[in-house]
Amino acid sequence: MQKQSHQPDFLLYFAVLALTAIGIVTVYSASTVIALEQGMSAAHFALRQLIFGGIGVVLMTVVTFIPYQIFYRYAAKLMIISLFLLFLVLIPGIGHRADGSRRWLGPASLHIQPSELALIALILYLAFFFTKKVTIIHSTMRVLRPALLVTVATASLIFLEPDMGTAFTVAATGFIMLFISGIRLKPVIITFIASIPVLYGLIEMAKYRSSRLEVYFHPFQHPAHAYQLISGLTGIARGGLIGTGFDASIEKAGYLPIPQADFIFAVFVEEWGLLGAIALLAIFALLVWRGFRIARFAKDRFGSLLAVGITGMMIVQAFVNLAAVTWLLPITGIPLPFISYGGTSLIMMLLASGILLSISRQTLDVAPEADELADVYDVSEVLRERKRLPIDPMYQQQKKKKPATVAPIKRNKSTAKSAIHYEKTRKNRDGRASTMQVTTWRERSMRYDNRLPNNRKQGSNKNDRT
Repeated sequence: MQKQSHQPDFLLYFAVLALTAIGIVTVYSASTVIALEQGMSAAHFALRQLIFGGIGVVLMTVVTFIPYQIFYRYAAKLMIISLFLLFLVLIPGIGHRADGSRRWLGPASLHIQPSELALIALILYLAFFFTKKVTIIHSTMRVLRPALLVTVATASLIFLEPDMGTAFTVAATGFIMLFISGIRLKPVIITFIASIPVLYGLIEMAKYRSSRLEVYFHPFQHPAHAYQLISGLTGIARGGLIGTGFDASIEKAGYLPIPQADFIFAVFVEEWGLLGAIALLAIFALLVWRGFRIARFAKDRFGSLLAVGITGMMIVQAFVNLAAVTWLLPITGIPLPFISYGGTSLIMMLLASGILLSISRQTLDVAPEADELADVYDVSEVLRERKRLPIDPMYQQQKKKKPATVAPIKRNKSTAKSAIHYEKTRKNRDGRASTMQVTTWRERSMRYDNRLPNNRKQGSNKNDRT
């Protein structure tokens, strides 16, 4: 049973609020020492995070009550704007450069990171693209290659900043969207395998990236380069079961270079211990569960793809960050969603959560079947658009006719079955994904009379006469 709109998913809403509040408190605890060293107030970074969090929560609440279908109309335009901003940030004098990377736009007091916007725009565009191309979803030339082109272009522009962590997140999210879109898995797997040596080559191109691999495999043999990883592991070990207490971390006092950023999880575990880490991961697990549940009960294909893409993006970012801090993956510089310091990242995460909540307001009571999530298009229209075939006069004549003006036609059961059989054989002969959709027996009979040879029309068989 479909509902027009109802209350949003409050479990997801409060999970996002809880993560945002935990992030603001942890940013305050992790940044007090570094803020005082720079001559600022101890709460400087926390206050900025609080302001960005307030803006993001208001934006999330507003987007929750906006129908998510509006993003279908503007997805392509948002993708173009995002690519333009990514190109703009690479221009010297326009993009702000810091710590060897050019990732930001705007004045020094208010930086905007276009890569965070591009990540959300890519999810919106791929959900729009895979919904629009559902009738030709298995086409490599028309679906797979354009989707890969947009994904690779976005990841490449981010990689040139350089920002390999966000570029990896974009590529991984794009592959998740490819996987769940219904495209044949063989070309996707081949593309993934082919990208591995390319990724390794890109890592070896820069010395600082290749040194991260050396640090990952032998951190204690290179303590000068692995001091951040070693300090993070030391803080996690020092936390024990219940932690050292709020604002009692030692690793933030000069051991971790930027404790409120990528390695904020190490500070959190040091202060709140294993139990605090389990509680934090449980909230993330709740967010993931509600996100996938919204995708399963979404009323259309676009909403389902969008929910999976947003949830998958959060999973990728959280997993890569936590794995890097705990020495399971090399350090990539990806922030922990909702927790790490960063205004653009927090606002974009809250905006994405608002889109998820908007989808949750239109979910169904019963999970739909897979074919119910696919939009149905007339194959003749698709063929004319893609192959520019001439218009079939019979098809044009049928579209002009109105079923309401056709006189009722009585059919026996055998003739109706013959009409169905005729349409099925025509479908097999054309080799297309579907035929024109027939919704009533009257329309089916009308099409049957105009398509069969004259000797099989109404009146040629005694059993058909009324």
